[in-house]
Parts: sequence; C-alpha cells; structure tokens
Amino acid sequence: MASTNHVDDPFDAAFKSAIQEFRSKLKDEALYSEILQTKDIEEVYNVTDRLQEDQARTGRLRHMSKMTPFLEGLRSYASVIEVFMQAKPDVLSLIWGPIKLVLQWADVLKQSLDAILDTTDEIGAQLPEFRKSTHLFGKNKVISDVLVLFFKDILDFYIVMLKFFSSPRKYQRSL
Repeated sequence: MASTNHVDDPFDAAFKSAIQEFRSKLKDEALYSEILQTKDIEEVYNVTDRLQEDQARTGRLRHMSKMTPFLEGLRSYASVIEVFMQAKPDVLSLIWGPIKLVLQWADVLKQSLDAILDTTDEIGAQLPEFRKSTHLFGKNKVISDVLVLFFKDILDFYIVMLKFFSSPRKYQRSL
C-alpha cells in the first residue's frame, strides 16, 4: 500500500516557503526569534488578561473580549494544522507570537490597541470553522491549499502590524 506522506511533502514545503517569505519581509532576526518564544494560545490569553488588569487599575479599560472570536478562530485553525503537520512548533509560534507581541506594544497607544481590537473582531467574525471543514472534507489537496493560503494571509496581516509597532518599540528601547 502506498504511503500517504507524499501529500505531506508539498504541504510542509508550502508552509516552509510561507515562513521564509514572512521572515524576509520582517527583516529582523531578533524579532523573529522573539516571536518563536510564544508556543500556544494560553500565552496570548495571559497577555490579554494582564492587559485587562493593568487597564482596570489605570482607568483605561479596553474591550479585550472583542479579540476572542479571532483568537478562537486561530485556535481552531492551529488544531487543524497540528493534525496535518504533526505539530510543527515554528508554525504554531508564528500563529501566536506576533499577536502576543503586538498586543503588548499596542497597549502603550490607546488608539492603536482599539484599532487592533476592532480589526481582529472583524477578522474573527469572518473566520471559517476549520475543524468542521476538515472533518467534512478530510485531508485533501484543496483543504491543504486553503490552510496554506490562510497561513500566508495571517502572516501578511502580522507583518503590517509588526512593522508598524516595531519602529516605536525600537525608539522606546533607546530612551
């Protein structure tokens, strides 16, 4: 009987290509290494909880729960990726790390954090239910292609945010 691993090779290669493209657009190896430190959604939720607590103390509470549909959509997506890829830590870190860093950086600027919350709320409302889709369609080429395209879209979204926030972050560090 033929092995099913032949499908995994192009899938893995497509993800590796997306990661390499993200890395080259990021143009900051230290930032890339920092992103890879985040391993799961719980670390992102720890940041949102801490931000909520800090904001409540300082009287500048934001509506962090607006981000929940986005994060839960990404959780669904990540669980499907884990099945397809046999848990590639770099891929999962690239799903969770950028949003964690951006939330930490954006907290300094109230309007920026509001914009991120609004944007992720809109994206979260549009995310498909990845678990249901793969349950219905299985591990076929079309689903694999959609998963890779979505990963590229997530990374493109993160690049825009990271580039915007990494400049002020570098400036703040030099103060």
